Amino acid sequence: MTAQYRVATPKTSLIIATYEQPEFLRLAILSALEQTRLPDEIVIADDGSRNSTADAVREMKKISPVPLIHTWLPDEGFRVMLARNNAAAASTGEYLIFLDGDCYLHPFFIADHLSFAEPNRWVCGTRVNIKAKRKEYILRTGDRRITFFSWGTSKKFHAVRSRLLAILREKKGGGMASANFAVWRSDFEKVNGFNERFAGYCGEDYELACRLEDIGVPMKKMVHLGIAYHFDHPRRDNIRWEDGTGRVGMLMQQVRSEEKGRAKNWFEQGVGRRIYNYRCRKSIDLRGINGFVQTSVYP
Repeated sequence: MTAQYRVATPKTSLIIATYEQPEFLRLAILSALEQTRLPDEIVIADDGSRNSTADAVREMKKISPVPLIHTWLPDEGFRVMLARNNAAAASTGEYLIFLDGDCYLHPFFIADHLSFAEPNRWVCGTRVNIKAKRKEYILRTGDRRITFFSWGTSKKFHAVRSRLLAILREKKGGGMASANFAVWRSDFEKVNGFNERFAGYCGEDYELACRLEDIGVPMKKMVHLGIAYHFDHPRRDNIRWEDGTGRVGMLMQQVRSEEKGRAKNWFEQGVGRRIYNYRCRKSIDLRGINGFVQTSVYP
């Protein structure tokens, strides 16, 4: 493994969202364990995977020097926003770094994120896309090394790690990519985390970014540091509200008009109720013959 060091930085939770991709999740966790600065804990935000994912996490726990927590929800469709809230509630870090489970990390990923962190900002990182043939090669050989010149990749410029380029290309404000972003826990809780009224693919990250902006926490764009490598896949476009209508902008206007008596950056269906559940019962629920409970943490 890469040489590791710890510095006087906030307690950091790496939250990895996953669904039925145990082979990718193993690589994501393994790359987290090879960091020059380890996260203080790794929390898996599982959106309803079957036993193979739980088996993969148990396998990685055997080699992990930091707590590795597996949170789980029943499979009721694409509910990654709820899965992320569930994992955030189970986490204990002051600084939350979110990653998608079909990504793995550059060895300086955590250290770079922490070096870029500042009060009243959330950080959006970038990723290098790995195409199908390169993905097959990585899974077959275990060779995860990627450079600007690597074949079978796109967004190659993001593979160049440079602090000078990161400073030159830094910008405030902009969109959100939840596959690689970090936020202070206090700010995440102020806006009640991800809005669980979203159902389907995409949109929940952009909406969270807007609410953070509303409370005076704009984005800080990080390019050339905190690099993630993403196994690319076709984009899907089925953004919907729980009643199945509209796109993100319409949905945000709709819900804000419904919440006239409430601050526009706060929604009832968010991380707060997940935190309440964990603080009240600290539940550790296992798969049993009667199935799953609503939210679970594997031992």
